[in-house]
Amino acid sequence: MIRSILCFGISAVLIGQAEAAPRGGEVPTLATVKGTCDRLVIGGRDVTAQCNGTLLNTSYSTGRVGFYFVTSDGAALTFTGMGSSQIKPDPDTAVQPVDGVIFGFKGQFDRTKAVGTCRFTNPYARPGLVSCKADTQGGNFAAEFTTDGQPPSVMKP
Repeated sequence: MIRSILCFGISAVLIGQAEAAPRGGEVPTLATVKGTCDRLVIGGRDVTAQCNGTLLNTSYSTGRVGFYFVTSDGAALTFTGMGSSQIKPDPDTAVQPVDGVIFGFKGQFDRTKAVGTCRFTNPYARPGLVSCKADTQGGNFAAEFTTDGQPPSVMKP
């Protein structure tokens, strides 16, 4: 059920970017990890207390990727960018440029252009870290998550 809702929402939000949008209903690869949400800032407001222990990552065949930080009331903050632009400072770390931030709640999605990065470590090697930050015209967004050390659950289309 969560996968269906997210896939619909993800597709709806990305349709506006023709060059990077998934093709007609494309289902992304979806990775889910459990752990601790250490920080969540939405539009400059700290809402860490509402962040839950699940982090989602999507990857489309177009190269667009996203990190989804979920709150206890079902909202999601997504940092998105093109995976082909990643740099790898070492074998177990990647830095993903962010060109958009998406906030979704109760079927409504707001997307805004952003400038930022997500830095993440290999969750298969040890407990992983994901740290995202982005600046937009509507304020700053940030999130940090530590995985529990278990491998991600991966669902491929």
